[in-house]
Amino acid sequence: MDVRRVALGVIQARGRTVIDPALVAFGPDEADFLTRHVGKVRSVKDTTVRSRFRQGSTMPSLLDDFRTLDDQKFEESAKILQDALVAAMATSTNASDCVFAVVHTADQEGQLGYITLLKLDAVVEAARMSVATGKVTLQVLRELLPEPGKLQKAFSWPDVRAVSDAIIVDASSAKYFQAAFDVEVSPRSLEAEADLTRTILEQVPPERQHDALSKAVTLAGPLDEVLIELSTNGFPELEEAAREATESNQPAGIVRTNKVAAKPLIWRADGIEVRVPPTLMRNVEVVPDPEQQGWQIIVSTRTQPEMGV
Repeated sequence: MDVRRVALGVIQARGRTVIDPALVAFGPDEADFLTRHVGKVRSVKDTTVRSRFRQGSTMPSLLDDFRTLDDQKFEESAKILQDALVAAMATSTNASDCVFAVVHTADQEGQLGYITLLKLDAVVEAARMSVATGKVTLQVLRELLPEPGKLQKAFSWPDVRAVSDAIIVDASSAKYFQAAFDVEVSPRSLEAEADLTRTILEQVPPERQHDALSKAVTLAGPLDEVLIELSTNGFPELEEAAREATESNQPAGIVRTNKVAAKPLIWRADGIEVRVPPTLMRNVEVVPDPEQQGWQIIVSTRTQPEMGV
């Protein structure tokens, strides 16, 4: 991977102190440092999480321009991105000081390449900034920045996956980094699959829930498309949920085959839990108990139950 250009800036105190991004000179060691960070982002292993730019966003065209801009325009555009991050960090209570990097890389000569934005946590007070130029130097900061494995936030465009606009790395629950660059990130597959199970149990009548879950187990794809498939093939009760998922600004999470309802269903009451695999949910019946003025959970099994701890 060839590092073509990099601009570095600094954000402190959630934007109250800022050093504007500027192009920096770098040698083999600095290029290796950046390559490892960008490579960490672009080789992200969770391929089920995807992103989508918000409707009407100018971010895709701005990122595309980076690959052909002259040096002055590169720095000016990097400042636009850093200013967007500063504005977003001002709304967060836990945004830490950082070095902001805009890195242009390519895998081989002739390619337009990728634009990667890195929010690198660092003890920026310890960095020896160049007073004469007001710029940040990579050589000085290299020992203060985290290794690629500790990277907290990054954004890389374009995404090679057809279903995703950009690769996002964001380890925290704070979404200001995503908001800064007009991007919405899908839930992980585990969340999407749990959401689908919950929707079926809430919307489909009890006598048909088993059939709906059995059908859902065979399907794969974005949650909204799976809901559409179910609603048009036997389960019209899911039409509203399918419509809401389709119209959501957030891209739907990816549902995987044989993963829906992989976790047991749980009936809870008065401190008692009954856990049953979804395939055996028909073996559980909840009925009124007139004598106790409450409820009974009746579980039918082929073999004699044994107590365990």
